[in-house]
Amino acid sequence: MAFDYGSIDLGLKNPFKKEGAVTTVRGLIVTALGVYLLIEAASTVKADAAVGWIIVLFGLLLLGGGIATASAGIIALLRYFVGRNHPTSLAHNYSRSEASTAREEAAYLAYSKQDLTEMLVGRKNATFIEPQGILGRLAHSIFPRLTYMPYPVRNLAQRLFGAWIKTLVALIAYAFAAFVSLAGFAGEVGAYAFPVYSVVLTLYLILTWRAAGKSINRMADRSISSMGSAELVKIISGAILLPVVVGLGLGSALNSSEMSVAQLNQYLAFLPVPHTLIYLLSILLGAAIVTVIATIMLRQRMSYADPKVEVSELRENWQESVHPNEIFINLDNLVMANRRYKEVPNRVYQELEPTLDEQVEGKGKFFGEMIQEIQPRFKAMKLGNAFNLARLISLITGHTLFVVAAILTVLLAFTIGDAYAYFQGTGFNKLSRNMPQADVAMISEFAGTIFHLFIAGMLIRAFARILANSAHLFFAEMLFESNLIYLKIEGTFTESKISTGTGIHDSTRSENVLVRSSITPWVIVCRMVSSTFAGTGMRNLEHPRYILEMHKNDAELKSIKDDVIGFLKDRESIASITSERDLRNASQIHGINQQSRAIPMQNALMQKDEEAAGYLRQEAGEINSVTSEHKAPLEGA
Repeated sequence: MAFDYGSIDLGLKNPFKKEGAVTTVRGLIVTALGVYLLIEAASTVKADAAVGWIIVLFGLLLLGGGIATASAGIIALLRYFVGRNHPTSLAHNYSRSEASTAREEAAYLAYSKQDLTEMLVGRKNATFIEPQGILGRLAHSIFPRLTYMPYPVRNLAQRLFGAWIKTLVALIAYAFAAFVSLAGFAGEVGAYAFPVYSVVLTLYLILTWRAAGKSINRMADRSISSMGSAELVKIISGAILLPVVVGLGLGSALNSSEMSVAQLNQYLAFLPVPHTLIYLLSILLGAAIVTVIATIMLRQRMSYADPKVEVSELRENWQESVHPNEIFINLDNLVMANRRYKEVPNRVYQELEPTLDEQVEGKGKFFGEMIQEIQPRFKAMKLGNAFNLARLISLITGHTLFVVAAILTVLLAFTIGDAYAYFQGTGFNKLSRNMPQADVAMISEFAGTIFHLFIAGMLIRAFARILANSAHLFFAEMLFESNLIYLKIEGTFTESKISTGTGIHDSTRSENVLVRSSITPWVIVCRMVSSTFAGTGMRNLEHPRYILEMHKNDAELKSIKDDVIGFLKDRESIASITSERDLRNASQIHGINQQSRAIPMQNALMQKDEEAAGYLRQEAGEINSVTSEHKAPLEGA
């Protein structure tokens, strides 16, 4: 995943500083041992070139491994580059601003958009899958909360549990092989072949525990390991058949070469003593120690899990005068965009692509669906002092054992050089069954020392690998918290016309097409806790991210609802004038209309006033004439 710089820090810090410091110290010590071998080889090559070159090869091996280890430790101590696109998305991100990132992280996605839809709507977590195989089921039956761990943690626990089961079965098979060989069921040479079984058992157990310490793999840890009964069948069948096959093979070889059992015994004198009991006890003791340390970390991590699958849900019906497209635009550009964390674009797992289906004129239906995740925020795990101490002990002990194994490699280099020098001085052509007893003892001693240094180095490296990788696993795990939102809106709409300003004396008029929508939203919101595993170098957070917890988030759901309702209630369905100039122009037109209507009204009023005045004058004249008529007779009388 490319580093996308942003000035706003997301709060992701380097989790590998302690591990990087210890790894660097280990690398420097191993490098020093390699340089020491090269210096010794420079002084030895003058006396014996062959021995010098043997030491040079081991010195180069240690020097290369030490430099690689020290480089890895130094890289872990340097700046941790985290861009705006970290961590990995849950599914394909359809956000237009993250198109290049989506292509780069496509190989590390843990889910699809259909998986997320089923998880939210169906209230289920697809991360927690059923264990595979009888041993896997047994492990999850003994530790039920192991099912709720991310895959790398589950695989670590299953590998340790499987290694113990294989060890116990191998010991039982070894006891059965000893009974078959020593009791004579494998023939006369069965007893002489028994040391071969001891060596095979030792190598098998070392390889079994070495395999239990696998490191994190971005691709392999996208699923859990299968632990079936096939391995048990191989061990049991091998315990039954191996003694018989080896006995028959040795008997056939003796008959074909006409070699007696006494002569075979002379050749077996060259072989070193296997010390099977010491190795078995060492394996069991080392396995017990690494298991106790790993179990403490696993137990603390399992107790921290809260595997709830709960969501907050909204299902209602709204009757609003709004066009459906405006709802979708508001959801995408305002409601969801306002919920960004530190201005990082939301992860879009299902694009909002609304569809409007106009069935008849002015009527139809609409549909839209969307899944978005708010930018994940880092969530620190507080697992207690016991966990931190066990992780530190695992880290230091593991790398210390690697240094011990490197020291054994130095001793192995000198032993092989001494053995070569001895054989070169004795003469390789003198190796025969009639060699002096002193030479036989010396050869046996060299062979035993080389064999035991090699086996001891393998054993120590096996347990060192388990401890170091277990510590790295728990240093690498990072939890994130985010809101996952699923939204589906569907409904019907109807168009109608509304007109305002149609009065007799109105100077302005507004005619609008009103869309009446019946909206049925289905909103699901959950506060999600996810887990991923960090690394060092260029691809530091490109591990799949697993959903571990799904919690209700009623507050966020209410906030989304309030934002949508606020938008719907605050809308304007009738067009109006908002420009100051338009308002002044309309006011002037209104004033002119008032004046134009006022002129004929004044004329009418004046005419009415004159008519009223004439009527009053006429009435006054009539009254005066009547009065004069009444006065005249009175005067005559």
